[in-house]
Amino acid sequence: MDFILSHLVQLLVGAFVLVGGLLVWMLFIRKPKPHNPRYQPTVAISPRQFQALQYLQAAFPDSAVLLHKPLTSLVSPRNAGKSEATQQALKDLDGLTVDFAICNDSGKASYAFDLDAPGAKAKSEPVRRTAARKNGILKSAGVRLILLKGSASEWPTPSEFRLKLALAALQSLSPAGEPEVYTAPQGSAKQSPGSQFQESSIMGMSVLMTLEGDDADAAWRAARN
Repeated sequence: MDFILSHLVQLLVGAFVLVGGLLVWMLFIRKPKPHNPRYQPTVAISPRQFQALQYLQAAFPDSAVLLHKPLTSLVSPRNAGKSEATQQALKDLDGLTVDFAICNDSGKASYAFDLDAPGAKAKSEPVRRTAARKNGILKSAGVRLILLKGSASEWPTPSEFRLKLALAALQSLSPAGEPEVYTAPQGSAKQSPGSQFQESSIMGMSVLMTLEGDDADAAWRAARN
């Protein structure tokens, strides 16, 4: 009997030693296999954005049409440096983007485009204030912001659209002939009727199409020079 008990104890001790050894090996010695995550494609551009991109590429075949560009890649403070005003100007660009930007052969933006927001969102105060801020910043850099409403199937032909933009480019961005200087809002978000949020509206397709000119080629050449 004692022999049997002794043998059972030895077996139990051996089993505990084996289990303990396996745990030590799994926790401290065994190297885990590298985890290779798997991915799937996501929607990088909506169907409406894709149609607008094709439309702008047709309207500007000699330019680069960029998608989803932050304003930080399109404009920069005029007085570079580490001054408080410069740092504030850089901070004001944070989070602001345009749906499309047209860049000339020098790499600088000449036009920017936004697709209108759907339904009630387009009329909401935060959306309108953000759009006005963005428009003011771009205007101060001499970049005209155009709001595209509806779908590409409702827009004029790319050549007609390009002509209207050329005619718009002949008009200065401010009555004095100098670009407006954007001033960031200070303090409360509430603005008076005369504040920079109402200083100018973004040019829309309906306004753009009212522009007329006698010589399309001359207007387009002037707009590109």
